[in-house]
Amino acid sequence: MRTALATARMISPLATCRIAPRPARALLVRASSSASSAATASPAEAVPRPSWDIRLLYDGDCPLCLKEVNFLRSRNQAGKVVFVDIASPEYDPAQNAGISFEQAMATIHGVTAEGRVYTGVEVFRLVYEAVGLGWVYAITKNPAVLALANSVYDVWAKYRTQLTGREALEVLLERRKLEAAGKASCRTVDAATGDAKQCDL
Repeated sequence: MRTALATARMISPLATCRIAPRPARALLVRASSSASSAATASPAEAVPRPSWDIRLLYDGDCPLCLKEVNFLRSRNQAGKVVFVDIASPEYDPAQNAGISFEQAMATIHGVTAEGRVYTGVEVFRLVYEAVGLGWVYAITKNPAVLALANSVYDVWAKYRTQLTGREALEVLLERRKLEAAGKASCRTVDAATGDAKQCDL
């Protein structure tokens, strides 16, 4: 009897121990400071949740990206997605979870109303769900499929500027730095056609 009680005392602490499951890859990349501060704010200071679900950061100079964004806009009647053009001179990282232009150009980003930042294929799934087309990317809920899809997307993201007829990503990023520093003015508009042109570095 004493042996049984001793064994029970040894086992009981282990029985109450819970091991938290490991988070899925790319599910939660980073939470913004606004999200953490909101969690500690008093009810009187709490900020009401926005009407939108996710902010999609996209490259407005990418023809294929813009085509998809225009399609998503046509399905966004409920206003659940906010579209943010990172190529715009007015793009402000402070308004988008601190995501720099360089980070946003490297891979697609989405920021939820709660301040969570997602990257890669997960962003497409969340945005398509927000516009009522969740079935399109539903298969990526499978971790193995998501990992494969992210591998393919990473290659596309790395070379997409060249694949869409633009300069290498590194050149575009260097041009942006020069423009921000006032050392170059590389964006011009052809008066006859209205097309944007870029000068050489």
